[in-house]
Amino acid sequence: MEQHYIKSAQRGGSTLRVLVLDALWKERPEEEIPPILGGLRLHQKVLEFMNERALTIGLSSDPPAFKHGITYAVRQEFGKPLRLEFYRYLIRLWINFLRIIRAHKPHVIYNPGVGWHNDWLALFAKLLGLKVASYFHHYSLPGGAIVYPRSLLDLPKMYNEVRRVTRLPLFKLLDYLALIQQLKIVDLVFTGTHFSADQLRKLGRRKPIIITGIGIDLEEFQDEPPTQDKKIWDALFVGRMAPEKGIYDLLLIWRRVVDEIPEAKLAVVGKRVQPYYDRWLSELERMRLQQNVFHLGELERRELIKTYYSSKVFIFPSKIEGAGIVVAEAMAAGLPVVARRLPAYEYLYKDAPALYLVNTLDDAAKKIVEILRNPNIFHIHGLENRKYTLRRFNWTNVSRLILRELETLTSIR
Repeated sequence: MEQHYIKSAQRGGSTLRVLVLDALWKERPEEEIPPILGGLRLHQKVLEFMNERALTIGLSSDPPAFKHGITYAVRQEFGKPLRLEFYRYLIRLWINFLRIIRAHKPHVIYNPGVGWHNDWLALFAKLLGLKVASYFHHYSLPGGAIVYPRSLLDLPKMYNEVRRVTRLPLFKLLDYLALIQQLKIVDLVFTGTHFSADQLRKLGRRKPIIITGIGIDLEEFQDEPPTQDKKIWDALFVGRMAPEKGIYDLLLIWRRVVDEIPEAKLAVVGKRVQPYYDRWLSELERMRLQQNVFHLGELERRELIKTYYSSKVFIFPSKIEGAGIVVAEAMAAGLPVVARRLPAYEYLYKDAPALYLVNTLDDAAKKIVEILRNPNIFHIHGLENRKYTLRRFNWTNVSRLILRELETLTSIR
């Protein structure tokens, strides 16, 4: 095991010492995990704020994806079987966790909810009697199904759902049970919306829940959107390539759009998750969409923002979301948005001028075709989305709330 110890200057503020659990798991050595989307982006922005005002001690991957005041970066190996390596890595993280506790005596452990190892560590920490806070995004089983484990009788249902899309369902079920148990017993849980808070209660959470709302990087969206004739893509999807993100429904919707507008082009941005990505490619070929759908991979943040600005409409058929930060980012870039009707959107974005929530794939396709056939009208509506979003969402408010609650939890000011 190779360990790195990285230290940077603390800029003062609170005397709070926070142990941050943000190890990221990779399935392949060459895999890149840029913190540009969703929960990773949220954690990055919160951590940047926290680094200026407290001492953060990161228990992270090697190389670390995030910057802390002090970083313990633990190298992951890729032995076979990979699931056995998962537990070996967990043990290495656990050993370093104990070293950090002994050396730095952190006031609180913060789990930002960016990986399974961190959920296991948060559970262990709480069982040791330490103060622990976690961030919760949303809950669903692989594929998007939701089964709340209210009794032992629900475990076979969970197992069967996991088995549909996972090669080793028993081990993955254990990950889910660790996640749920730590959410039930840690001292404090942060989450983005009332929808996610309701999920936490259904999972058995009885302790405090803090609703943070969401943010976007306002400085990234200062440029005015271009006119429709200067845009490259007819539509854009941004999200992890996994079933719960609606990636197969995305193709069904676009097939209907192409039947009406044969030259329509869809850009897809997001991490390739196997085996779902290969199946998605097979479906794309079966539907004869090779000339209409283009997977751009995981873009750097600057390229992602350019892609938002280069698109006419944002499409997001995700089946489960705690907030859907990419929806807010798309609106900030001046895009009308067509998305599956989800409770989180109805709470967060209920007054958005050009957010079209649909119940069926046909409705989604019809709305996209309408937008593409009336570009000037919907460009104006998209600009209204932009005004709505830029005055409502920012990361500073979210970050300030999280740090304040951690200080209150530990009585450190």
